[in-house]
Order: sequence, then C-alpha cells, then structure tokens
Amino acid sequence: MDQFLVAVELLRRPELVGRPVIVGGRGDPTERAVVSTASYEARERGVRSGLALKIAVRRCPDAVLLPVDFPVYEAASAEVMATLRARPGAVVEVLGWDEAFVGVETADPLRTAQEIRAAVLTATRLHCSIGIGDTLVRAKIATDFGKPQGTFFLHRDNWLDVMGHRPTTALWGVGSRIGQRLAAIGLDTVAQLAACPDEPLVEAFGPNTGPHFGRLGRGEGRSWPDDTPWVARAHGRETTYQADLITREEVAAALGELAER
Repeated sequence: MDQFLVAVELLRRPELVGRPVIVGGRGDPTERAVVSTASYEARERGVRSGLALKIAVRRCPDAVLLPVDFPVYEAASAEVMATLRARPGAVVEVLGWDEAFVGVETADPLRTAQEIRAAVLTATRLHCSIGIGDTLVRAKIATDFGKPQGTFFLHRDNWLDVMGHRPTTALWGVGSRIGQRLAAIGLDTVAQLAACPDEPLVEAFGPNTGPHFGRLGRGEGRSWPDDTPWVARAHGRETTYQADLITREEVAAALGELAER
C-alpha cells in the first residue's frame, strides 16, 4: 500500500490531500516519538519512517502531525487483505498491515496486477503499488520501483540490468551494517554479490547466512507465497517514557507498572 497510514488518514481528512502529513506517536513533536509514516510531500523534505518527530518538524515545519490510530489502520488493513483473498485462486501471505505476497496463476501478470490494484481501490479507496516477480525477493524489491500507484516486473532476465549496479543495501534484508560488512570483503554492488562464490560469504557470515546473502544478490528464493497462518512465539509491548528514569525508586515503580500490564 502507498503511504498507508497517511492514506487512511486522508480518507478522513480530505482537506489535507497534497499537504505534507506525518503520522507518529500522539502527534506531539515535544514528546519522545518517531514517525510511523510520512506522506510523499513530507518525504521530499527528508522525513522518513523511524525519524524522531522533533527532527521531522525541523525538516518540514509546515507538516500536519497526526497521532497513530491503531484500530482504524487495522480495520483498513483487514479490508485490503480480504480483497486480495477474494480473488479466485489467490494465495495470500501477509507481511504486515500494508503489505502481502499474492500468488496467482496467470498468463498476463501485468493485466492481473492492474485488476488487483483496481479491486483494492474500489473496495477501500486506497491506492497500492504492485511488484511482480518470479521469486518473492524479486516481487518485494519490484514494489519499490512501482511506487506510487504503479507496477514493476523484476525477473531473472532483467534482474542484473535493473539491480546489478545498485548497492547491496538495495536488497531486501540488507541494511547498512550488513552492507558495510559486505563492502569489507569487496562486495559493494548487487552484481558483485551475485557473482561471489559461497566460500567468502560463509567465512564472513557463517554457513547459513552467507549463502543466503549470495542468493539475495541473485534474486533467488521462494517462488510461491505461504498462506499458513502465522502464530506468534512471543508477545512484547513497548513503552516510551517522556522523561528519563533516574532514581532506583523511579525504575522500580516503572517495572511494577509494566509487570501489572
């Protein structure tokens, strides 16, 4: 989904369309909180997810800040996923609120993608972008090239043409730290990683993770989604304190409160 949380808010506040909008925390930049989603207008000003709200408003002082409204986003997400599952023969693997793999058998993937985008828009009034791929990795990465409100097809034959010159951090699951470790063994680009034998990767990352990065460089991996319901193995909850806990008494009181929850 495109700028999902912001898009849901714009349905409720159409007067904000075209303005820089930031969703995060309680919408108060004086509090400790981070950006959950920023509109494309805000992103052009350097605002991104995970950025502290106080820094976000410095970069984009005229942005409209809105608090996170979990129940509304969950309801919108459920409607999107129901629309995807309603397509005959579709296998849907949900990745999060605003993202899913959809496996379909089709002779015309571009037309099918257009039909899915139209179905989601009709059902939810929300726009989405679709990445098409012959593996899940390629489909996932292709989505970024399709944004906003578009479609992109990554496959074995165009993989290196599109991705080869890009840094390894352009790959799904390769962040800055892993990118630095890959660069340390001479692998700066996707093409270099794709051509690398397993031995240096195993030495640097271990027998499982090393070859996994090599497969990522080649765009390899699963070719079909898995719609088996995900069962959480643990549950967590996060609390951000607006002021530092300094004394032992403050820490003990906070721990007691968290334990009660």
